[in-house]
Amino acid sequence: MSLELMSFSPSTTLSAKDARLRFVSDAPLILYPPLAILNEALTPVERLFVRNCQPYTPHLADNWELTIDGLVRYPLTITLSDLQRPPIGSLIAALIGQAHDHADYAAIANAEWIGKPLALLLEAAGVKAQASFAVCRSTGEQPLVCYVPLSKLWQDGMLAYAVNGQPLPAVHGGPVRLVVPGWSGFYWIKWLTHITLISADKAPPEAHCSGELAIDCRLFTDDHSSLYGMAWSGGHGVARVMLSVDGGPWVNAELDDDLGPRAWRRFWYRCLPVGSRRLAVQIGDNRGRSAIRTWDLLNDVALRAKFLP
Repeated sequence: MSLELMSFSPSTTLSAKDARLRFVSDAPLILYPPLAILNEALTPVERLFVRNCQPYTPHLADNWELTIDGLVRYPLTITLSDLQRPPIGSLIAALIGQAHDHADYAAIANAEWIGKPLALLLEAAGVKAQASFAVCRSTGEQPLVCYVPLSKLWQDGMLAYAVNGQPLPAVHGGPVRLVVPGWSGFYWIKWLTHITLISADKAPPEAHCSGELAIDCRLFTDDHSSLYGMAWSGGHGVARVMLSVDGGPWVNAELDDDLGPRAWRRFWYRCLPVGSRRLAVQIGDNRGRSAIRTWDLLNDVALRAKFLP
C-alpha cells in the first residue's frame, strides 16, 4: 500500500496487542511488554508499550485537524489527507518511556515512523524570527502539553501517521502523534492537534530543560550463559558496547546492524562465565561520549549508571 494513501481505522487498537503485555492500569491505560519479547531490531506494533496519561478516544481521520499558529506569518490548519500528500518521510527511532528500567518489563521500543517532516510545515507557516519554542498540545478534556525547542523540530521533528508500515493505532496516538527523535517519550505528544510557536521570554522554566535521552541500555539473559541487550543515545547513535565481568578487562560486545543515529542498537555477549556476579556495560556514542551501567547478576537488577564526559 502506498504510504500516502494509508487509511486510518480506530478499531486498530487493543484487539491487535500481544496478549503477553503486562496490564498495569486501565484509567489511564498502561501496558508494558515483558523483556523476553523485546528482542527484535524493530518492535512489532502489537508489542509496542502503551503508557497513556489520560483516557483516549479513537478519532476518525476525517475529523482530525492540526493547527499551527502563534509566531508565524501564515497560520495553518492541516487535515490528515494534507499530511499524507508527498513529500513524506520515514525514520527509525527508539521510543523510550519513563518506566524503561523495571526488572521485568520495559517501556521501550524501536520502530519506523512515517509521516511529514515538521520542517516542511514550519517553512510553509513562515516562522517569525522571535519564535524559539513550540507548545505542542493534544486533544481531550485534559490535553497533554509539552514545550519543544523550535530548533529541535526543525532538525528532525515529525508528524507521524504510520508506524512500521501500518496506520498509527489510536492507542498509540493515532491518527497523528508528534515524534521527537532522541528525546524522551514524554515529548512525543499523542493525538496532536495544536502547535503554537512562542518566544523564549514566554516559555516557562521547564521549557528550557532538554529532553534528550541519556546514553543507556537494557540487558537481558536467557540462560545466564549469554547476554543480549539494546543500547541507545540521544540521537547520536551507538558506536560501541563493551562489557566487563566481575571487574575484569573490557571486552567488545557483538553489535547488530546500525539502523541510524536515532535508533537503538542490539548487542550480544555469548560467553558469560559461570558464577559471574557483577557486570558493567559501557556504551559509547558517535560523539565520543560514553556511559557505564552496572548490574548485579544474582539479583538481575541495574545498580547504577555512571555518565562519562
